[in-house]
Amino acid sequence: MPTLGPLAGNRVGDLAHDFTLKDLNNQKHTLKDLRGKQVVHVVFWATWCVPCLEEIPALRTIQEKYRDRGVQILGIVVERDQTKDGVRAAARDMKINYPILWDDGGEVQDRYKVEYIPQNFLIGKDGVIRYAGTLLPSNYEALLEALLKDDGAARTAHR
Repeated sequence: MPTLGPLAGNRVGDLAHDFTLKDLNNQKHTLKDLRGKQVVHVVFWATWCVPCLEEIPALRTIQEKYRDRGVQILGIVVERDQTKDGVRAAARDMKINYPILWDDGGEVQDRYKVEYIPQNFLIGKDGVIRYAGTLLPSNYEALLEALLKDDGAARTAHR
């Protein structure tokens, strides 16, 4: 019997869809390159989305607190009604300290089946999605700590 490949790639327990996107400075970022090295938090967001903007200070704090421990946040812009200059200005004004990636044509957004924003995906070092939801869970830091220990104790959550 043939083995099944990865699941949908956008739900808790799935191997996250790989992607390569450029940030606002034209630097490439590939999700698969971080596998085995870092816990990755991918957030789909937009400058016109009030809950997205409200979440940025918490994400900024998490990036600062956990950067040296192996956490990388990647913000993926949902392009609708946005320009790179407008996003660049918003990122500067909000003091975003993690890469902001531009998803030309929304291909990555489609593969992750993003319907609402913000949409957050917490991905373990093994590349498996451990949390997927529109808001950060109340146990986010505990989940993050468990994933950083990489001892198999990390519990998955879905919202």
